[in-house]
Amino acid sequence: MKSFGKRMLVSAAAATLLGSGVALGAAPAQAQPWWGPECAAYPVNNSAAYSTCYWFGWHQVKIQCRHWWGYFGSSWATYERRGPVVWGAQQSWAHCDTPGTLQRWEVVTFGW
Repeated sequence: MKSFGKRMLVSAAAATLLGSGVALGAAPAQAQPWWGPECAAYPVNNSAAYSTCYWFGWHQVKIQCRHWWGYFGSSWATYERRGPVVWGAQQSWAHCDTPGTLQRWEVVTFGW
């Protein structure tokens, strides 16, 4: 009977944890302002990325790249680059120093 009680307790705790995540609403991968400019970022050849919006709003691409020497050692040090701030459907580009070192890309949006 103790085993059944422990299972029920663990199940209840897991359900509470999952339920609170749904109730609080997990944040989206790309934060969009309330006016919804519908922005997205796209990688290019694992070396660069660009962002564009399908509606009005200021935006900028932000990327994270690996240092070139990270391939040869145990250290995977990274650095961040940002593209220019642009309006609407214009593209904001950012490039890594070394080809093939792009790790992450995202859109940063700004208010009016």
